[in-house]
Amino acid sequence: MEELLKTLLRRIEAANTQVTAKQREVIIVGSFQAMINPTTDMTWLNYAVPIAPLGTSAEVAQALVELRHVFRERDRILRFEFTESLWSTLPTALEDAGLTREVRHPMMLCTPTDFQPYQAPAVQVQLLTPDAHPDILAACVTIPKQCFSLHNTAQAPTTQEINELKEQIYKGMMQGALAYINGIPAGVGFTLPMLGISELVGVATLPAQRRRGVAKTLCSTLIKDHFQTGGELVWLAAGDAIAQAIYERIGFYLVDARLNYIDT
Repeated sequence: MEELLKTLLRRIEAANTQVTAKQREVIIVGSFQAMINPTTDMTWLNYAVPIAPLGTSAEVAQALVELRHVFRERDRILRFEFTESLWSTLPTALEDAGLTREVRHPMMLCTPTDFQPYQAPAVQVQLLTPDAHPDILAACVTIPKQCFSLHNTAQAPTTQEINELKEQIYKGMMQGALAYINGIPAGVGFTLPMLGISELVGVATLPAQRRRGVAKTLCSTLIKDHFQTGGELVWLAAGDAIAQAIYERIGFYLVDARLNYIDT
C-alpha cells in the first residue's frame, strides 16, 4: 500500500512539474529543474524541484551552487518545492547549503469516491470561460492578490495579467471559478489540470465574506467540473489547519506534506 501511494505521489509531482514548466523558463541543473517566471519575481512563482535521484552529497552541493547562480542571474530568490516523503534527504542538504524551511503544508487528495460536494445557500459560483467579461477576469486576478497580501490590499490588475489568465483558460492549462454573494464577487479558486490529475490552488475569500461557505462551495464546483470531464484525482497543499479542516469536509484526506525551502 505504501509503495502504491508513493507511485501516485510521484505521478502527481511529475504532472505538476509538467504544468508549471509550460509557463516558465526551464533550466536543468543536476538532479533539479529550475522554473523561472520571466514576468514576475514573486517568490512563489519562481522555484526549483527535484526531478531525478539526488546523487552524492558533493553532487547535490555543487548543483545548489549552480542553482543559486541561475536564480541570482535572473534577479530571483532560490526556492524549492517538493513532496516530503519522496525526497527525505533533501531537507538536510538544503539546510547545509544555507536554505531554510519556509513552510510545511499538509498535502491532501480527493477522488470521485471520496468527494462530498457542498453548496452554501447564499453562494453562487460561475466557472470561467475564455470569453468571460473583463470585469470577471479582473476580479479573479484581484481577489487572490488582495487576500494574500499583508494588509488585504491589492493594486488594480494589469492588462497583461488579465490576458495571461484568459490565455491559460483558453489553452486548458487552468480552470477557474468566481463566487458571488448577492451578486457581489466574494471569492475565487483555480485548478491546474494535467493527465487526469488536477491541483486545487489560489482559493481565496474576501475577508468580509468569510465563514459563509464560499470556499467549500467554490472548491466543490471546481472539483465536480474536473471529475465530470474525466478527471480522476484532485490534490492540494493546505495553507494551514483551518484550511485543512475545510477541505476534509468535502472529501480530502491527508497523505503527506509539501515542503518549501528558501534561500536566506
